[in-house]
Amino acid sequence: MISRHTWHSFVITAYKDLENLERLIGRLQARNNVFLHIDASSSMIRDEDVARFNELPNVYAEKRYAISWGSYKHLLSLLGLTRKAIEHTEAEGYIHLISGQDIPIRSDEEFEEFFSGNRHIYMDCRTIEEMEPHQRAMYQWKNRLWRYDYWNKVVHALRNVDIALQKTLHLANDNFGGERNLAQGLVWMSLPVEASQYVIDFVDGHPRFMRDLYQAQIPEEFLFQTVLVNSPYAGNIVSDNLRYMDWHKRNGSLPAYLDESDYSKAMESGCFFARKIDSGISKEFLHMCGYDMDGAGQ
Repeated sequence: MISRHTWHSFVITAYKDLENLERLIGRLQARNNVFLHIDASSSMIRDEDVARFNELPNVYAEKRYAISWGSYKHLLSLLGLTRKAIEHTEAEGYIHLISGQDIPIRSDEEFEEFFSGNRHIYMDCRTIEEMEPHQRAMYQWKNRLWRYDYWNKVVHALRNVDIALQKTLHLANDNFGGERNLAQGLVWMSLPVEASQYVIDFVDGHPRFMRDLYQAQIPEEFLFQTVLVNSPYAGNIVSDNLRYMDWHKRNGSLPAYLDESDYSKAMESGCFFARKIDSGISKEFLHMCGYDMDGAGQ
């Protein structure tokens, strides 16, 4: 239950690893508000778990959207929770978007000192010129079946045919709602409240932009970056999301599930969060970060 304003609010989306999610919430809820979305298609986190989270102080949880990879529904869940977070965060505060497979790796005191009086936007961000070809392809070839499950075999096959047709006819897209100065990056970020509100106001005021955006692959990786790069807050962007990740396939995942070999690199990175965490694979890493494995970090 959310009953107060805090300086920091956390927007979290999750679909598995209930153990780490409980660890994450336990670490955050004492000083911060937590807004949580559970994938409605998840069988690993049940309705009764969501109800239990909602009984915790400073936590709001919902299980609303069934999210398939690359679909617009993940963006919908993030926007819905960001709206709620803005309402319960101090005007000079921050909103942090993280996943249920993240974990804070620095003390609360270090965290609060870093963000106190700080109005920078910390997010992974690259312009069109900086994008790799596969990143540009995410908006160039429209997904006209964006309302349907990306991994449904029929939908996937039809989408591949449609993309092949777009390429044959040289129909590459270069804008969302007329905006051509596009930017892309991971959705895990830390935003001042006023920048978060600017994004929400833009979403509400630009339906054509949003319709076009929903047809991109992984649309959540374009919204915040494109809107803020073209906003009065562009000069405040720091292209560093303060999340430590290893972009090598390791421990059965890309990005890698972190283990004890990542500890020194994560701590030397200056990052405040680490991902991806798996409660089994990352057990020793978590212990080295000060987690007692039965609750919040020490």
